[in-house]
Amino acid sequence: MTTGRFARSLGIVLAAGAVGAAGALLFAPQSGARTRRLIGRKTEDLGHGMLQAYERIRDSGNSAARTLAYRLRLSLAPRMARERLTR
Repeated sequence: MTTGRFARSLGIVLAAGAVGAAGALLFAPQSGARTRRLIGRKTEDLGHGMLQAYERIRDSGNSAARTLAYRLRLSLAPRMARERLTR
């Protein structure tokens, strides 16, 4: 799965989870103060999960960029060596 497709899928899953959690909280038979505390905790959890997802995607992108740079250097090395010899 490409990074773009992964990020999109992750966004959809997180959004669906947030909508489901909000719906569950709206219909929960508990006091307003308790519900607000629960919403606060769930919001923090969601934010933490999103930060972790961002970091994984960022790290994946950085790794892909390093791999691409390495492969380019390997593929260009013979050509660059020939150019140095002909100068």
